[in-house]
Amino acid sequence: FPALLAGKLAVCGLLSLFLGIVSTVFTVTASSLLGFPGGDFPAVMQAGLQITFNCLFLYIAVLPIIAIAARIPNGHLIGAVVAFVYGYGGMFAAGSMTLANLYPVTASMGLIGYRSYDAAVHWNPLLCMLSLLAALLIAAAFVATAKKGAAPKTAKKPKRVITKKGW
Repeated sequence: FPALLAGKLAVCGLLSLFLGIVSTVFTVTASSLLGFPGGDFPAVMQAGLQITFNCLFLYIAVLPIIAIAARIPNGHLIGAVVAFVYGYGGMFAAGSMTLANLYPVTASMGLIGYRSYDAAVHWNPLLCMLSLLAALLIAAAFVATAKKGAAPKTAKKPKRVITKKGW
């Protein structure tokens, strides 16, 4: 089970990178179709790197929740609700740059340099990196401590109803 879970999480990491690239393609295509200015090559490359790596970093931020939810039978719905609330909490963390650097969801924005041009935004890349590294290590601990063999689910056989023949 731990190897299966680690494989699942690795594939999901690759999927997050792929979907980041797809999001970049859609963003650049829509921007050029609508005629927005600033579509030169350096801006497109910056957007591509920021969008793609933000997808990966957000996946790493949510990874502990995914690893815990995978250990709970039918825990995918619980994991989705907790991840939603966890992501929503980033709005409150964004009010303070110290919390924004430490909260993994907003730390992903710091690692890609989101709004770095703004004088009020002071990202600390080291704190952001440590925050996401802590999330990665917590997820690794959850995967490593997963039960080696999952107990098979025993389904009750439905009672067979014997129908009477004739009237």
